[in-house]
Amino acid sequence: MADLETQAAISEARKAASAASYDIQKLPEDSVERQALHNLLTAVDYLIQAADASE
Repeated sequence: MADLETQAAISEARKAASAASYDIQKLPEDSVERQALHNLLTAVDYLIQAADASE
């Protein structure tokens, strides 16, 4: 059961990261906030990949 819960959590994390990516794209290209959020989202993407690979 834990595997299904983990896979569901990873799936939801991917959906949330995708939504965040879409929202980040709406920010002005030269804004510090956009770059900071992009860097944070990149880190989250790597964490999702690591969690997925450990399954």
